[in-house]
Amino acid sequence: MPRVELLDSKELIKKIDRGGMLAVVAQMPEMLLQAEKFSAGVTLPVPEKIAQVLVVGMGGSAIAGDIAADIFFKKSRVPILTSRSYNLPEHVGPDAVLFALSYSGETEEVLSAVREAEKRGAKVVCITSGGKLRELAESKRYPLFLVPSGYQPRVALPFLLVSFLSGLRKLGVIAPQEEEIREAVSLLPTLRDECGPAKHLRSNPAKQLAKKLAGRVPIIFGSTGTTGAAALRFKTQLNENSKMTAVASLFPELDHNEIVNLSVLKKDAHDFSLVVLRDEEDHERVKKRIEITKSLVTRQLGGVSEISSRGRSKLARILSLVFVCDLVSIYLALLQEIDPTPVEVISRLKKELMR
Repeated sequence: MPRVELLDSKELIKKIDRGGMLAVVAQMPEMLLQAEKFSAGVTLPVPEKIAQVLVVGMGGSAIAGDIAADIFFKKSRVPILTSRSYNLPEHVGPDAVLFALSYSGETEEVLSAVREAEKRGAKVVCITSGGKLRELAESKRYPLFLVPSGYQPRVALPFLLVSFLSGLRKLGVIAPQEEEIREAVSLLPTLRDECGPAKHLRSNPAKQLAKKLAGRVPIIFGSTGTTGAAALRFKTQLNENSKMTAVASLFPELDHNEIVNLSVLKKDAHDFSLVVLRDEEDHERVKKRIEITKSLVTRQLGGVSEISSRGRSKLARILSLVFVCDLVSIYLALLQEIDPTPVEVISRLKKELMR
């Protein structure tokens, strides 16, 4: 059994969380506020025609593109797409704007995609803390959003996301988001009071969810266009912070396949635990699907946990989900007495690729 009492012990948390990940995650509202300053002075030339915006990135950097695509699912002037690949889709050409997101500036897939974009005449904008991507941007005179260094890429999301939104606004693709960012900056401290490390387990929903998920394999359900990016973010944070296997699937698609296998599970023959992310702008038919799906699989899965977004704007609501789920992922690492910061196997993989 996990030692749940350690979640309320500053001394034990400090002993396990040697990289200080919990403290950094808890600073998301302050990072959002700081991020606006780093994007204010960047000038972007506006092309006569923009047919699409393509984000190229991997891991914690690419998720900024997914979040923006969900926020502006109905309101973006042009498609916002994310590519996680060395290559670019064939439809990317001179009327595309490519945002290269690599927090470290060393992501080889991103560098490859930028070189290909140049050959095709696409407009390139770079967002990074340094490395080869910064060097490339400066040598080619690409617009460059330079964000603070020294963070794990997955916790640098506020810097990357706000820079990307600023770039989209300067290109005229989206409306200004200053008010939405201010709302998030105001909302997240409230969530920190409710779910942060200082709040005791008995009245802390994030710690309680971590306790429930400990020793399980989380299945995370989100919805396309609203909570899909948050679901993927939660899954990857569980992978990296908690060192846990997790599954993320989206409504309404999951009702056309995954519901079948879940409906025949034997309650005591698996370690799955279901978490559903919800948002007020979920399609009315999706809301109905969620309730029906819960009725069909809850018994097999031993119950279901839900996290509902908070806030008025879509940006604030998505960030509310990201913030709470990030905290859950850290608490799960602590319950396993695992330092959430290191991702040693990724480092070993990169070393092998350099041979």
